[in-house]
Amino acid sequence: MICVALVILVLSVLRFAVLPHYDRIHNSVLTAGPYPASEKTRTVHHNAFVADLHADSLLWGRDLNKRHKRGQVDLPRLRDGGVDLQVFSVVTKVPESIKYSTYGSDSDNLPLLFVAAWRHPRSWFSPMARAIVQANELKRLTASSSFSLVLHRDDLHGNGIKGLLALEGMQALEGQEQSLLELHTAGYRMMGLTHFFDNEIAGSSFGVDQYGLTDLGRKLIPQMEKLGITIDLAHASTATFSETLTLATKPVVVSHGGVHGTCPGPRNLTDSQLRGLAENGGVIGIGYWKTAVCDASLHGIVTAIRYAIKIAGIDHVGLGSDFDGHVTTPFDTTGLPMLTEALFADGFSKTEVKKVLGGNVLRLLSLNLPK
Repeated sequence: MICVALVILVLSVLRFAVLPHYDRIHNSVLTAGPYPASEKTRTVHHNAFVADLHADSLLWGRDLNKRHKRGQVDLPRLRDGGVDLQVFSVVTKVPESIKYSTYGSDSDNLPLLFVAAWRHPRSWFSPMARAIVQANELKRLTASSSFSLVLHRDDLHGNGIKGLLALEGMQALEGQEQSLLELHTAGYRMMGLTHFFDNEIAGSSFGVDQYGLTDLGRKLIPQMEKLGITIDLAHASTATFSETLTLATKPVVVSHGGVHGTCPGPRNLTDSQLRGLAENGGVIGIGYWKTAVCDASLHGIVTAIRYAIKIAGIDHVGLGSDFDGHVTTPFDTTGLPMLTEALFADGFSKTEVKKVLGGNVLRLLSLNLPK
């Protein structure tokens, strides 16, 4: 009995003390809301289709139906921020220390987090099980709120806040080709080929070898397109990036990142990559954190957006916050109208602003998603 009581005590401390504390300090904002924006800007913002290509909010085991004082995203705050579509990325493996350097695939910092969140024991050590568990959590959210899941292109035009399920790194397939169909059935409609590690599909910008597509990766690209899964090249090695664009027949995304022109970094896109993305018809989601934009401020984000448009064109740039991705951002999702106002202040037209806020993402997903 003493052992059982001790286990219950430890699990309770992890769930209600350690996990919220870790969430609070690693998913913080530089300035707390409410965030200023004129009524005119708010009207334009809330009438636009607003899409964010990347948030890791599912990882932390929060009840996203409730407004929280920690983290950067939940449904009440998405509503306040005028967000129509939030892409919820699912993290299945991370290194023990995130320093934006080279990582071997033998490191995994998620078991304790999944234990702390009281998730099924199968998910403690299996990337595939972690992907399924988090997909099921998002599905349950749709059952208990007005939030809806985007599975087909018509779902993009539904009322209320919509979510699209994305996989951050195909290490979750655990090298099994048949896992692609299983994850598609679970609701995944966007997949990043890599995350922090090289995997059985492709090489990562942080990987040890940084190779391109593997034989399995080349085999899966057309299967993903046929299933209506959008390919995400965030975190991809240079070789993976170029080889995928050569094979792809549908537009891809770089869901969250920056550009070398304003912030040199190991996974920020070069001018050549931006041009290749534009030729493919794809979209880059500009991130809000320091290693994406160097200047983690409204000015820094707008500067990166402006530069990306200069090279790739207005039809190929969107928003990719990386909210709740172990990053500090200038604001949480309620601050998006403030970003809209900053775009107007920088001289963007109303048409241009609407494309950046989500019009470009809406076009791309309308082409890629299954009927």
